[in-house]
Amino acid sequence: KTEKDDFQLEDGKDYFPLAVGKRIIYEMDSIIYDPNGQEMVRQSITQLREEVVDTFRDEANNLIYKIEQYTRLSDTLPWQIQNVYTAAIVNNQAQRTEENLKFIKMTFPLRKNNNWDGNIFFDESIIVLVAGETIEMFKGWDYRVREVDLTETAGGETFEKVVLIEQADNENAIELRRSMEQYAPNIGLIYRKISILDTQCIVDCEGQTWEEKAEKGFILTQKMLSHN
Repeated sequence: KTEKDDFQLEDGKDYFPLAVGKRIIYEMDSIIYDPNGQEMVRQSITQLREEVVDTFRDEANNLIYKIEQYTRLSDTLPWQIQNVYTAAIVNNQAQRTEENLKFIKMTFPLRKNNNWDGNIFFDESIIVLVAGETIEMFKGWDYRVREVDLTETAGGETFEKVVLIEQADNENAIELRRSMEQYAPNIGLIYRKISILDTQCIVDCEGQTWEEKAEKGFILTQKMLSHN
């Protein structure tokens, strides 16, 4: 007698859910190193709302989701539109386009230690301006599924089977490039931290942390507050 095996291989696409009406609100804590300002460091905390508002087809007939991004300084102030981004799942890739840069956020199936070139659609030596200073933000990025099945808390909720994706984790005497994101199934991004820092202070700053010796760049922490 032959019985049908109902086992289904999970590909991980539920970690990158896309549907019109989906909305997530984050708290954004940013530290900008500003050598041209009155102080070396500027810090700000804002709220960010992302909402999938529409879909369209591109030239290759891929279904693209339009995402509107809004910001405000506190929950008592009105939202102000900030950016319009797009996202899609194309073949085995979760793609997101921000500021005309297309990123491969994930590749499927989603498995621990899988790695890929998430910045393959643009030159990693591209120059980004931070507080008027030039910086090679994406230098040396190498995407990898670092952990799976984590238990994490965000927005007062506890999520299981959280996936940690590392985009960059490298440094030398004058550069730090560190970026990671956590995703929960059927929710999407719940936590993100990026540290992009440069310094020319080597001998005099020996023993100091990057937060102490950095001369330009930024540290960004993004935490989910709520979702629908």
